[in-house]
Amino acid sequence: MISKKYILTAIAAIMLLSIDSCKIGPNYKRPTTDLGKQYRFSNLPDTLSFADTSWTKLFRDTVLHNLIRKGLQANFDLRIAFARVNEARAQFKAARAELFPSIGAQGAALYQNGQTPPSGTVEYKDAYAVGNLTWELDIWGKLRRAKESARAQMLSQEAYKQATYINLISSIAQGYYNLIEYRDELNITKDNVRIREEALALVKAKMIAGTASGLVVAQAEAELATVKTQIPALEKAVGIQENAVKLLLGDLPGEVSMGKPLMAQIDTNILPKTGIPSRLIVRRPDLIAAEQQLVSANAQIGVARGMMLPTLSINASVGYSTLGAGIIGSAVGGLVAPIFGWGKLRANLRKAQAYHEEILATYQKAIYTAIGEVSDGMLSVNKEHEMVMQQRILKTAAQTAFDLSNQLYNAGYASYLDVINAQRLLYQAELQLSQAQLNSLQSIVNLYLALGGGWR
Repeated sequence: MISKKYILTAIAAIMLLSIDSCKIGPNYKRPTTDLGKQYRFSNLPDTLSFADTSWTKLFRDTVLHNLIRKGLQANFDLRIAFARVNEARAQFKAARAELFPSIGAQGAALYQNGQTPPSGTVEYKDAYAVGNLTWELDIWGKLRRAKESARAQMLSQEAYKQATYINLISSIAQGYYNLIEYRDELNITKDNVRIREEALALVKAKMIAGTASGLVVAQAEAELATVKTQIPALEKAVGIQENAVKLLLGDLPGEVSMGKPLMAQIDTNILPKTGIPSRLIVRRPDLIAAEQQLVSANAQIGVARGMMLPTLSINASVGYSTLGAGIIGSAVGGLVAPIFGWGKLRANLRKAQAYHEEILATYQKAIYTAIGEVSDGMLSVNKEHEMVMQQRILKTAAQTAFDLSNQLYNAGYASYLDVINAQRLLYQAELQLSQAQLNSLQSIVNLYLALGGGWR
């Protein structure tokens, strides 16, 4: 019978050996990547970035605030991301548990009665309870590499959740701005219908008075009908956009309330500081997720190498038996070593190494793509702002041309065709200004997203 003291001492010694042993495979080191000192098209090489600003301060519309808060509570994609995080956490805990002994217990009661001539009846009784311990010793660090990989996967899913979070904020804001712009276009169109109705009434009165021809009336009626055809299309666009916003909120289709006008939506005083590229890889959640995928792939190389080495495991049990009324125990150590498997284990190692190279290239591409998105965002913010300024000038000029054409027509110095052309120019200028204002807002939100803003 093995002494309980010896069994526990042996187990403690082996545990200490396992903890102190090194981990096979390469240790992770963040790859060196040339990020540049500042973003292209950025003329403010400041370490501060407006991405550090909370979305509640960037967006000024309280109606939008309420929509975003509702979306953060009920959005389906965000709920999926939370579930994936919980899955990854459970997987990490399972991988961590592999490092420790598996302990179980069993008990049995045995009774046997048999005839054994010539002595007669033989009776046998016993009852025992045994605690079992099974443990694969991590002498090479294979299990710790597996835990490292699982932890990286968990952190990657955490970052993915944060990426989903800021993408949702951006999507709700952009969907809301699209809705405001569609409604602006609808209001502009309705105003132009009213103007054309007034013009039609005027030329009809002139025709009755003999100062205008039927051709002029027909032209005015055609212009009115042309603009009216835009109203159903815009009402359709408004309804579809409302349903799209509702879906982002995890809600059924329905009407969405409106708040401030487009150009009062964002506090432009905090724009457009972008910070420096080296901060991007620790701020953008998708880059954090990509790096954790690289950490996981690096650890899997160690796991694959560990599969090529011997595995040492122990099975021990300690219990008590009524037969002889004593303590029973046993301990068995097993060493299993792969010898010949037709190159399977080496192929798995090469596969893990190739996958690591793939994820490394993917990570580096993601960094350069992100820097490019910020550079594109800076260019878009600057140029879209310039377009808004030019569209305002165009709208003012078109309004002046329309007013003058009406005055000249009423004075008899211009044809009604001049009035129609001026009306069309003004209508298009108003629509283009509304669209330019939307594009300017969208460019700011896109830059905020590209910088990883909104989740810290």
